[in-house]
Amino acid sequence: MLHLDFRTATILYFCTNLCIAAMLAVAFSSGQVRGTRLWIAGMGIQLASAPLFLLRGVIADSLSIFLGNLLFTLAWSCYLASLDRFFGNRRKLWVYALPLVLAAAVCGAFMHDARTRTVLLNILYAAQCLALAAVILAQWGRFRRRFISTFAMGYVLATGACLLRALAIVQSTGSTPDPFGPGPAQTASLLLSVPSLVACTLGFVLLHRERMEAEIRRLAEIDHLTGLTNRRGFEAGFAKALAQAAVNHSWTSLALIDLDRFKAINDRLGHAAGDVVLVELGRILTREMGPDDLLARIGGDEFCVVMPRTPPEPAAALAERLRRAVAGHDWQAYGLPQPLTATIGLSSHRGSRQDGGADFLRLADMALLAAKDEARNTIRQAQSPASCPAKP
Repeated sequence: MLHLDFRTATILYFCTNLCIAAMLAVAFSSGQVRGTRLWIAGMGIQLASAPLFLLRGVIADSLSIFLGNLLFTLAWSCYLASLDRFFGNRRKLWVYALPLVLAAAVCGAFMHDARTRTVLLNILYAAQCLALAAVILAQWGRFRRRFISTFAMGYVLATGACLLRALAIVQSTGSTPDPFGPGPAQTASLLLSVPSLVACTLGFVLLHRERMEAEIRRLAEIDHLTGLTNRRGFEAGFAKALAQAAVNHSWTSLALIDLDRFKAINDRLGHAAGDVVLVELGRILTREMGPDDLLARIGGDEFCVVMPRTPPEPAAALAERLRRAVAGHDWQAYGLPQPLTATIGLSSHRGSRQDGGADFLRLADMALLAAKDEARNTIRQAQSPASCPAKP
């Protein structure tokens, strides 16, 4: 059987790692994506450890064995820190430092016992790789499954490579086994190293791409002035709420909120003052809403609240709280000569597979127009067959 030479395979791994690290450094040079710098640092540290292993027997053991393994251990800790940074995990500093302490202890205690040292160090590396795979798999529902699977598989392969390297030493018959000696297990370990590196890097890039795409979509659905959801985001959230209501046969309520005489504020005080009023109104409405409600600015001074799983009575109560909060706010502190009020049109819909709520928004809009025609600072609730409980 043909066995791979360790030094040749290490040079191949080194070159592959160097090319990938260089491409990632260029692709993520801005550093705006969380965790990229730590990831690239990990790859750089792994690159620095490779020459130390290759020069075993040429340079002092304190450099080849001690420093080489510490750098290799540090690289895995950098990868863990990178993932934690990317996923938003919080971890104590000692978690990243513990593998370094263990690696230093093993190298110090078994400097002249190659068999024990190599087995224990590779078990440590395997544990680090498994921890990385576990951190990735914990995000199973947040990212595309094939991306998570690819990423985690890279570390599973790395775990296998480390365990095979330990097995190669265990199976060695010499009194002083060569950690880099040829053999079936060593060859299999080396063959796993490059695909492991490629899978890990590919998974890393795919997750970052998905995160950036999600951020672009989020920014496209945000109103730049108030920071609330804009009309595009409202339409997506509204459609989602109606779809869930159709499946669960649950209520969805909708409140359209329009500021009374807002045009006069722009005419008298200027558009800058009007913008300040809109931002403050968004804050007021946000404070009164429930955690599942969606608040959006869908027009100049028109806001909308989508209330999933909310029947007409609780929706009317929330609308009243919103109206009172606007009317009772100290608007004079913003230079307004008189209190600011809002008129609200309210509509509720009981979801069913036969009625997708096509008239839902129109009814709320009609209720708002009717309320503004009758009086300001009021609430008008639409009445329609869709507001009645669905029959079994």
